[in-house]
Amino acid sequence: MSQWSFFQSTLIIALLSPLGLFLAASFFLLLIPATEGRAKRRVLWGLLTLLFAFSCTDFCGKKMLAFLEALTPEAKEGSGGRSAVVLVLGGGAVAEGQTYQPSVSSQRRLRTAREILSRCGDAKLLLSGIESPLMARWLRDSPPREKVLLETRSLNTEGNLRESAIFLRRLYPDERPRPQVFLVTDRFHMARALRWAKKFMPDFEVVPSPAPSLVRNVPWRPVNFVPTCRGLELTSMAWRETLALLRDWFRSRYEKQDQ
Repeated sequence: MSQWSFFQSTLIIALLSPLGLFLAASFFLLLIPATEGRAKRRVLWGLLTLLFAFSCTDFCGKKMLAFLEALTPEAKEGSGGRSAVVLVLGGGAVAEGQTYQPSVSSQRRLRTAREILSRCGDAKLLLSGIESPLMARWLRDSPPREKVLLETRSLNTEGNLRESAIFLRRLYPDERPRPQVFLVTDRFHMARALRWAKKFMPDFEVVPSPAPSLVRNVPWRPVNFVPTCRGLELTSMAWRETLALLRDWFRSRYEKQDQ
C-alpha cells in the first residue's frame, strides 16, 4: 500500500467515524443562512448533538458489536484425526516505548490460538499480516518456533485470506491431504473474515474459531447511557466494521476471484 493510498484510507475512516460524521453535519448546518432557518437549525443541531451523545455511550457501542457478533457462526470442533493449521489474522500493533507490540486485539487472538493448539496436538500456527513477526515474538517459544509460520505481505482482511490461501496451497500442493484451517479473529470480525475465506479458500475446510466476545449484557442502567470516550471507541469500532462488512460483501460477491 502506497503512502497516498494509506492517507486516503485513513481520511475516509476518519470522515465516516461517528465523530467525523458529526463534525461534517455540523459544518453543513452552519451553511444554513441564519435569517432563513434559525429555528430549524437549532432543532437539527439539538437532534444531531443528542444522536452523537448516544453514540458515545457503552449501550450503543456494545449493542452494535453484539449485532455483528450475532452474524458469526458458533465455534465448533474440527474433524478428529486430521492435520490442522491455526490461522490467526493480525489485529494491528501499538508503540510501546521504542518498540512495537501486538495490539490488545492481536494478543486476544493469540491466546485463543494457544488454546486451540493445546487441543490439536501437532497443528501448525500461521500468523497473517505485516505484524506477524511481532506476534511471533510475543508468543516466545509457546508454541515451539518450528510450528510457527509467518505470512508477512497482507495489510487487511482481504489480503490476510488471499495471501494465506496462496501460502497454504504452496505448503500443501495436493488437495487430498490438506489440513483443516481453524480461523481465529475477533468475534465481531469473523463474519467478514469468513466471507473472504469462502472466496479464496474454497478447497480448505475452514473452521471459525473466534476469540472471546467483547460484549457482555448491557443492563438498562443510567450509567450505561453516559457518554464516555470508551463508548465512542466501541461505537466507532462497530460502525467501521459494519461499513467494511458491507463493502467487502459487494466486493467479494461481484469482483472476479484472483487465485
